[in-house]
Amino acid sequence: MHGKPLRRIGEDCPDGATSKSVRQDICILLDRIHGFYESALDRLPAERIPSLTTRLLKAGVCFGFLDPVSNIIANTISYTPSAEDEIEEEEEIIISKVRTNTKDERIFDIPLYPETVDSMTVARRSLEGLVTFLCFQYRYLEKTEALRYLRLAGCDLLGAVGFVEQDRKRSPGEPVFNIMSPTTRIALECAALSARHPKPAELMGVLLSLMSRTVKVSKILGAHCCLPSAAVKRLAKLLRASIDLGAGRKKKRKRGELTPSNTESAEWRPGMHGTFRHTQTLKLLLLGKIHGFYLEALALLPRDGLRKLHHCSLIKGGYCYGPLDPVSNIILNTIWYGTAFPMHQDFEFDFQVDMICTRTLMRIECCSLYGIVAFLRARFSSLSEHDALWHLLLANVDLRLAIEMVQQSGFLIGGTDLDAYKKAAVDSWHSDPDALVKFTTLSLDIEPTKLSHMLAHALDDCTVEHLTMLVSKSSPTKSKKRARLLNKVSSCSEILNKNQKMLIPAIRKKFKDQEFYVRKVNDALKKKSQQTGVDYELHIICGVNPKVSEGSTTYLYKKRFKYEYFHINFLATPKGSDPATTPRELFFAECSNGDKDEEGRPSLCLPVLGSSIDHTRCFFCEHSGINIVHPYFGTYIGRRDDFQEMASGRQDVLIQTIIGRYEFQVDGMFTLKEDWIYFDPNMDAKIAQMNPIPDWARKVREWGRIF
Repeated sequence: MHGKPLRRIGEDCPDGATSKSVRQDICILLDRIHGFYESALDRLPAERIPSLTTRLLKAGVCFGFLDPVSNIIANTISYTPSAEDEIEEEEEIIISKVRTNTKDERIFDIPLYPETVDSMTVARRSLEGLVTFLCFQYRYLEKTEALRYLRLAGCDLLGAVGFVEQDRKRSPGEPVFNIMSPTTRIALECAALSARHPKPAELMGVLLSLMSRTVKVSKILGAHCCLPSAAVKRLAKLLRASIDLGAGRKKKRKRGELTPSNTESAEWRPGMHGTFRHTQTLKLLLLGKIHGFYLEALALLPRDGLRKLHHCSLIKGGYCYGPLDPVSNIILNTIWYGTAFPMHQDFEFDFQVDMICTRTLMRIECCSLYGIVAFLRARFSSLSEHDALWHLLLANVDLRLAIEMVQQSGFLIGGTDLDAYKKAAVDSWHSDPDALVKFTTLSLDIEPTKLSHMLAHALDDCTVEHLTMLVSKSSPTKSKKRARLLNKVSSCSEILNKNQKMLIPAIRKKFKDQEFYVRKVNDALKKKSQQTGVDYELHIICGVNPKVSEGSTTYLYKKRFKYEYFHINFLATPKGSDPATTPRELFFAECSNGDKDEEGRPSLCLPVLGSSIDHTRCFFCEHSGINIVHPYFGTYIGRRDDFQEMASGRQDVLIQTIIGRYEFQVDGMFTLKEDWIYFDPNMDAKIAQMNPIPDWARKVREWGRIF
């Protein structure tokens, strides 16, 4: 797979955030927050309970799951004061300590520098906590984008969450925002740390357990007047009981979910599709959805056919665009590519693979996105790149639905399907764009409803053979240009130099003989079967991140960058089940990178049904730029510690750094060293021309484990 280097999607698209606009956002938000504190001070009986004022300045942050003023009151009262907190001050003095001096240039830093946070007012620290929560709750969310959501929501946390959820258009069946989810809990903890709350764990207990006592708390705080001392004591008792009993109650309580429709301040207005200013965010969200489609397609393809043949066709030509839904397009394009462009007989795989190489899978996903964006913009000449991405998000990457939605938005359709598919094929690096155009615009000799039904279920070898016959009958011949090139390829000696000829069989043998990841996965499945009583058979490994470090990465250099664990996704099927009726299950495993230290580092194996890339966070996988689906519930390395260190200022890595590194890897339209494993002289002559190998033996030695 090779093509002309393209500019990255979103590369030259302004995100709308300038230093001036960021300063304006911060000033407006702080002004709103100052008003919250004035209202809170009017309701707190500081004259009768002097410690309340100092407690407010230390711990009365405005974020939580009540309205901002109630959050301030609850967080102030719940904080256990020390003897030194018993200081009585005038309300005017307290307000002056709450108000942030906008002449202080340090307040406009996003994020605040660790050494300046402690000197900030509680209002500015509250804003820091609000921004941190959103950025740690949601992948790909820049700090400047978080500020915009907060402005839209009037600085109300749940309102901002409602806008983000509305913008990100969860697919049917995906979990919505869940206050009790581990991701939310960690984001809250990070918010407390970034705001320098004196007792983050205590604040966490209050915020999470308040949700089970909302009615009681609302009755106490409902009256818009100064709270009597008795009400403060009653609320304090209630909140501190929440801290003590919160853990037990959380286990018994049914997990609550929050949708944008029940957040009062998130009143969605029709036509407000301009909330997204970051094209980068849209692109990464779409790549996450596309990754999910490829996992579905891998799960539907038959095990033996996938491991012997289809794995190669999928990473070379299994695009998700076409006349059907994304998953069906992947399967049909994969089968057609293998039929239309069979691998040169001297380079056919003589063994079954156990894994799809991680980077090659990510590249075909990226190529698919570039192709589908190119198609839309070819059909709608006035459609911007940003608008194309937005409509694809609305349509859940279904090209047919996206076209309808673009038309509904008022864009005039033009051009032809032929021209659009040609542009898509070129931009997605298809080896023979003309052939793909002919295939996608021809009708198969089968009723569309019957074809859709066939592709919606796990395929067996007979069904794949039937589909192969259908695409063979309908497949066009290779383009004239491709035919001329193939006529020149009489033998690999005309394309490959001596070192390249030695490298390909050597690296394939290394790929074939490598049993490390397969052995680890089988061991993890064996332990899983001991727990569940169900024996599983590996279908295919579909993602590996070998760089997962035990403990904080702050001191990784002291360990000479040794990574003790790896994260891995794989599909498996219960042994003895009917492949046609039993869906393959997607699993996540965390295993030791060592060969003989499983006892010291036990493996973790969890199903990830219903989860997706965007639902969970992992510092190591995001930082490495590798698509791994993590379990929605459960504990794994990378879920918490490094994010906490980022929030507290002990970690040099910033959210912007993680997003940038992740984007660089997943938006990968470039040749890969893994291309040598799948090399076919019929299709990959340019790769050989552009990548001469001076020393094949050294190349193999330096390669390391293939993943």
